[in-house]
Amino acid sequence: MALISVREYKSLKIGEFNSAGEGGGASVTEQEADLLTNAKVTNGLEVFKYANKTSLTAQQYVGVFQLGTHTVEVLPKIDGDDQSVRRNLVGMLAVALDLDISEGEAARVATQNHGILEILIRLFCDKLFIQVHKGLVRRYEGREENLSVLRGKLGIAEQVRLNAANPERLFCRFDEFQEDNPLNQIFRAAIRLLLKVSRELGNQRKLAELMLVFEGVSDYPRQSLPWSRVVFDRMSERYRPCFKLAELFLKSIPPDVTGGAAHGFSLFFDMNVLFEEYIGRIAERIFRPCGYLVARQKPHKYLAYDENAKCDAFKMKPDITGQVDGKIKWIIDTKWKLLAKTNSRDSKSTELKDVVSQADFYQMYAYANSYECPDVVLLYPHYKNDLKLDAGVRGNYLLNPWIQEANDKIRKRIRVATIDLSDLKTVNEQLKQIILPDTAVGEIVSA
Repeated sequence: MALISVREYKSLKIGEFNSAGEGGGASVTEQEADLLTNAKVTNGLEVFKYANKTSLTAQQYVGVFQLGTHTVEVLPKIDGDDQSVRRNLVGMLAVALDLDISEGEAARVATQNHGILEILIRLFCDKLFIQVHKGLVRRYEGREENLSVLRGKLGIAEQVRLNAANPERLFCRFDEFQEDNPLNQIFRAAIRLLLKVSRELGNQRKLAELMLVFEGVSDYPRQSLPWSRVVFDRMSERYRPCFKLAELFLKSIPPDVTGGAAHGFSLFFDMNVLFEEYIGRIAERIFRPCGYLVARQKPHKYLAYDENAKCDAFKMKPDITGQVDGKIKWIIDTKWKLLAKTNSRDSKSTELKDVVSQADFYQMYAYANSYECPDVVLLYPHYKNDLKLDAGVRGNYLLNPWIQEANDKIRKRIRVATIDLSDLKTVNEQLKQIILPDTAVGEIVSA
């Protein structure tokens, strides 16, 4: 199986299939290019766009397409080689989706020269094996069956309807303590799916062994799986991380964090959503012990009031907020895009300055005023090759400095910052220094 890896917003040539990138770069066939660009039709995700007749351009979705025996992988634009980027992507997913994958697990699996899909499959297999060795979840499940002896309760109506001419059979309703329950049915469906998807021999062997473990569990098609009947309790809670991985493979929920395609198999993540969710969860870990109520996508406010319709208008949902005593102390708005550079306003200077989109800045201005928030942070990923300075706060903008603030008013500012994702162990400290540079946060939980 051949694997092509390309970074976000980078080009992929169209021609004869070439995975090694020899002679000027990796390329796919015209038919494969059509399949890659057709994702918008099949699942709403525009993973690739035609740049011209001879090349495609990857967009902000990262993940994998399987095209027969070939796999095309899109990796996030994070500094580092492919192996380290895959490891960091797994680390971000572990935090954002509560997958309970340790840094050691991610590092161990990512050392293999496989794409992100095979890495996630291996993690699923390893975690599920650990739990099944402790015992499968068994529950009392209701059953209905024609038996020769009475078991449980007799179904009178069904007995008359089905067994009037066959009185030696009894239609019985009873509970049976068994492994054939909704949780295990979802695991079996995930294993069965991944057996068709995985191209790596080690993963195929592990999946085949797991299929034998769940041999006594019923098969369900993906569209009929009993998701709503899965209940976690003290006996099954240990399976929750495995369940989340199974859900990741089985569910197709575009255009949110995950998606799937009709042709072959695909698994993609919107980096805008993933970056926001990852930073939000890290902020919760860091700042809640300091007394901040950290919230994501709330509290909601409205920018205006529609006098004609007699209702609020233009709902605002800040990405991440930090509150103390009901007051918003800071807001973080994540932007998964390149912080552009341009020459200084001083025509005599050759220094490059960060360029913030006016639309982004106006949005932060609305947050600062509507939420009476003194500190609003625009947070971008840091790319060392494009941004020569270190990650961190790169600009401070005091809002309306010419206005004499009354005593009961607060001075508001917008800060522009970047965060380096090439080593996730440093993200906690980086975020602490951006939001609370002069405050001791205490012990930081590892990402």
